[in-house]
Amino acid sequence: MAETRGDNRAYHLAALAAGVIAIVVTFAVHGGIPGYLIYIAVGVIAAIIGHMAIRRRGPLLWAAIVGLILSYLELILALGLLTVRLTRIFAG
Repeated sequence: MAETRGDNRAYHLAALAAGVIAIVVTFAVHGGIPGYLIYIAVGVIAAIIGHMAIRRRGPLLWAAIVGLILSYLELILALGLLTVRLTRIFAG
């Protein structure tokens, strides 16, 4: 089944929304190790959605790229926070 250009706009906007949601979750969920794991899970899901949207061509491809960048920035933040917290716990 052939896809039209209009069909891909939804994928691109979904990737942008997933990236924005990943950033919002960072501020909405309370910190701590369970919170950091939630950040990581949301970031991974947003990155998967972003990669699926990047494969599809269309006029809103920029939105998918921005969503993917936001999701990876959130993942870097979450992994850094988790690393620091675990280091402090295990160091004493």
